[in-house]
Parts: sequence; C-alpha cells; structure tokens
Amino acid sequence: MASTFKLVFAVLLLQLLDFCRGGKVGVDYGMDANNLPSPDQVSDLVKKHNIQYLRIYDSDPKVLKSLSNTDIELIVGVHNDDLSKFQFQSYVDSWVKNSILPYYPATKITDISVGVEVTDSPDAANLAVPAMRNVVSALKKVGLQDRIKVSTPLSFVVLSKSYPPSDGAFDGSHDNVLGPLLDFLEENQSPFMVNLYPFYAIGDSSLDAVLFKSPSSIFVDPNTGFSYKNIFDAQLDAVHFALAKRKSRSIPIIVTETGWPTRGSGRHRLAMASLDNDDDSYASIDNAQTYNTNLIRHVTDGSGTPARPDEELVVYIFSLFNENLKQGPETERNFGLFYPDMTSVYNLVFPGKGTGRSWCVASRQASNSALQNALDWACGPGKADCSALQPDQQCFEPNNLVSHASFAFNNYYQKNGLTAQACRFGGTGIVVYNDPSYGNCIYNVKSRDPNGRTWCVATSQASRSNLQNALDWACGPGKADCSEIQPNQRCFQPDTLLAHASFAFNNYYQKNGATDASCSFRGNAIKVDRDPSYSNCIYH
Repeated sequence: MASTFKLVFAVLLLQLLDFCRGGKVGVDYGMDANNLPSPDQVSDLVKKHNIQYLRIYDSDPKVLKSLSNTDIELIVGVHNDDLSKFQFQSYVDSWVKNSILPYYPATKITDISVGVEVTDSPDAANLAVPAMRNVVSALKKVGLQDRIKVSTPLSFVVLSKSYPPSDGAFDGSHDNVLGPLLDFLEENQSPFMVNLYPFYAIGDSSLDAVLFKSPSSIFVDPNTGFSYKNIFDAQLDAVHFALAKRKSRSIPIIVTETGWPTRGSGRHRLAMASLDNDDDSYASIDNAQTYNTNLIRHVTDGSGTPARPDEELVVYIFSLFNENLKQGPETERNFGLFYPDMTSVYNLVFPGKGTGRSWCVASRQASNSALQNALDWACGPGKADCSALQPDQQCFEPNNLVSHASFAFNNYYQKNGLTAQACRFGGTGIVVYNDPSYGNCIYNVKSRDPNGRTWCVATSQASRSNLQNALDWACGPGKADCSEIQPNQRCFQPDTLLAHASFAFNNYYQKNGATDASCSFRGNAIKVDRDPSYSNCIYH
C-alpha cells in the first residue's frame, strides 16, 4: 500500500510540476506628462487589455481609488524627493494611514518601492534604507508587514561587472547602500528590484540577441557552461550571481523596468551604453513590438534563465504611456505602449492571470534550508493553519519538506488574497493553476459537488464598469435577492465588486433554473462546479 501511495503521489507531483510554469508581466504606469487620460479611464484601459499587474511611482489617491475592486496587483512608490521626510517615523506612520489604509485591501497593494535608482544619487542613497525601515515599522503597526513588501529599484549599473554572467558583481563603491539593503531584504523577505534595459546594450551585442531572436547560442559562460541566447537573461543572471556572491542567493528578483523606445535619438542614459549617438534606427515601433512580444513569451513560457531555469520571472514593462515631460533624450518620452489618447502604439497581448483558480506550492528548486525557514515562518502565529500537517492528520503524508511547505504556503496564500506577494516566501513559493490536492488532503478548495451541482460567479476578466452594470441589473426589482451583501450582513465581506457580483449572479442563477442563459450577464459570469460559499456566506 505504501509503495502504491508513493507512486501515485509521484505521478501527481509530476503533473503538478507541468503546471508550475509561467511568470508575471506587468506595466509601469508613469505620469510624467500633462496630457494623460484620467485614472478611471486608465483603469478601464488596463482591464480591457488584460494587464493584471501595475506599478506607479507615487501613491496618487485618484489612481489607488480607480483600481479598487479590479483585482489588479499594484506596486506603489515613494519619490526620491520625499525620502528626507521618510526619515521621520511619525511622518511615515501618517503616510501609511492616509495613503495606504483607505484603499487597501480593495486595491491590491502588494509592494511599496521606496525611491528610484537611489545609488545614482548620493543624497537618496543614504536615505533609502532608513526610509524603508520606517515604512516596515508603520506597516507592522497596522498588521500589514507580511502582506505588503518594501524594497527599492536599482539600476543595472549598480553592477561593476556583468560579463560573463557568472562574474556578475556589485560595484564596491555602493557598499554603504548595498550592505544595509541586502540585510533589510533578507530580514523582511522582500524582493530585490532592478531595472534592466537590453536596448542600451545593442552596441555590444547583435540586435537579434537583444530582441530574443537569436536562433542559437550567442555565447557560453566559460565558468558555468551555461548557454545564452538573449541579453535579457544574461543581464538578469549577472544580478543572480552578484547576489549569490553577497550570500543573498535566496532573495527573489523583480525586474521593475524594462522596455524599448519607439522613436528618438539613440543616446542613452546608462553609463555603460555604447550606441552610436547619431543612430536612431534601433528606436522603432517594429523593434519595440518585437522586444516586448518576445519578452512576454519568454517570461510566461516558464523557461526561466540559464542559471535559474525553474525560477518564476516577474517583469514590468516601461511604460504604459508616452510621457511628454520626461527629461533626457527623445527616447525617454517614447517608451509607451499607448498614446495619451489611449490608442495603442502597437499591438501587445498580455497573459493576465487566467480565469481559473490558483494555488501556491513550494518550488522544487528551493534549498532545504530556505524551504524550512519559509515553512517555519508560514506556520507561525496568525499565519497559515498547519494543523492538517501534524502526525495522523490528513496532510501529514507524505512526510517531506516540499509537501508540507506546499500545503502551508497555499493555506497562507488562500487566506491572504491570492496575490503574487502572498506566494513569495522568499522566492521559495510558486503559483500553479491545477489543484494540488491529493487523497484526503484538500488544498483549501472544495471538491466538485458529487451531485453535479453548479454555481454562477463573476469572472475576474470583466471590466469594472461592465461588472457594476451587471450587478445593478441582477439586484433590480424581481431578480436576485441581494440583501445578504448589504453592510453588516453575512456576505458583505469581502466588500469587493467581484465578491458582491458573484453572490448576486449565483442567487439569480439558482432562482432561474441554473441554466446557461441565467448565467450570462452579458459575458461577465462563468459557471463553476465547486461551491463558492465561504465562512457564513452560503451560496444557496
């Protein structure tokens, strides 16, 4: 019996690993312009184009409000000019109270980026880490230190050497910042944020290598034997190796900026860049579309990098709009995916999050020590419910670290909004899209109804405006009974448009024969075969 169980579990694990692929692609929403659409219009735009991850450079309340109930995960920022004020805990406490709490969790804030490329500015460099510590202290006071992570994006020039990637090393002149920063990231299980622009490396590499178009290897790292086919992977692995040299291998990486300009001078802002200043032929719509299309394909195909083939890539494309007030050469004002009138500069397809359920499990690439630390943290007071992992309980077998960590990670992930942040665990967690439950061990998702019953819920792919219109219709006279989603009633929480619409849609669906026609809501609803009820909120 034991050998049969192990064989079945091994098969399930292999099936699970087939679905542990794919990264996340977001967009930087800069506002250095005087001709941009309103935040509400932008919210509808990003939903329309299936953009599920955004980064802004401040905490504009209009933007935060516009993204409420959209399910879009958001990184908010702090300007370098504000870092001096963030040296005072009382100021930061007030900032969190006024700029974060009024919008969270309806707006899915997952990270706060404190400053931008601070190593390029001596004043900002000395202020960044103390400001970050104050932000964490403020988040702890309101119980959000585990749900919202704090970091600071650095430019690629923080590396003194990047070729070959295995020789990647940080510039020692930045040790006054990097030492405290890496300690902070380790302590708080926060990501290392870096901006990578292969566009500025064209002078040292072929255009095909930069555009992900090389049919074969462009070089082999002589120290590792790893074969590289594109410059993005080479740059990212240089950062991986630089972190490893600082004993910080377990810190996950977020590429907070990368992209390609569609027009302008070939002059560039990075010190190591070597493009011909008079040649603007590389900055074109065709090249931008090729780079970003191939980048998305590479990030979402789950292939990782040569040094980290199974690590999930998290990348943000710069930028949402062309920004007419950005300083510097013309290229800086022409990185946008959209013109200010919201028409596309070129067509780009985003993968979104999919329409199905997701789970969080342990990465098989994580070291035992990193996985044990993450498991201990996840099972700590007030976090995951790990009781099912105790001896003689339904999820104790198989009694191994990956299995136990997977259950604990998922329990925490399900309880904390199913965000990318809630599945980080210091880079040891990965999001998957098929149910890892086995035997009697259920990963926080109800089994299919044995009688074949179905329910009708709102789809996360619907725009806010369409969902609101459908909810208003469903709760109209003689249709769904929406009394239970009123304030202080048992289905009011979570107070989100998606949750309220799901309850109303299902109520109407059940009252009207549970037919396909009664779960249409103009394409804003989907049928599911698992009971969406939760706590005291029963989906009759």
